[in-house]
Amino acid sequence: MIDSIEKSNEKKHLLIVGKSEKERREFVDQLVGNSSKVIYRFPANIQGFDQYIDQVRTLFPFIPVNWYEQNPKKWTTNQVWDFHLDWTENTHSILIVMEEFGLMEEDWKIEILRHYLITSYHQEQPDKSNVNFQLILTQQEDDHLVDKLSSVIELKENEKRSARQMIEGKLKIVNLDWI
Repeated sequence: MIDSIEKSNEKKHLLIVGKSEKERREFVDQLVGNSSKVIYRFPANIQGFDQYIDQVRTLFPFIPVNWYEQNPKKWTTNQVWDFHLDWTENTHSILIVMEEFGLMEEDWKIEILRHYLITSYHQEQPDKSNVNFQLILTQQEDDHLVDKLSSVIELKENEKRSARQMIEGKLKIVNLDWI
């Protein structure tokens, strides 16, 4: 079973739900252990945007191409967020893991996931099968996440899929209770 999920992770982001937090973590450890990608793993149970940004500051490289000063005394929250958005759009072969993300403030959780999915959507190219980055999320239950995201996602003007179809094509929900 883990092999088929690893293969789908090459093309889809994963939302892992069900069972206990420990069992979800062990499952993610198996997935991550076999990955050849650069892994950025957030600590579990981030609850607010400020905690998320603090972890982004810690985990991700902040050397914007057009900036000569690589280590300013203090990055503002907006600078960190903007650079993180740009960095995600232009980075390849990475795996971002956010465990127990269901505890995050609802509005920020949706905004952060919306960004990752929209970035992945805009990176789609007909002749490429792999996305630039993969995202693995864990939380207790799916919490109607697809419905919530589909109400805030805007698609290209000539897109034939609905927002829900695009999200379901990008995000695979793995319920460990069914495995």
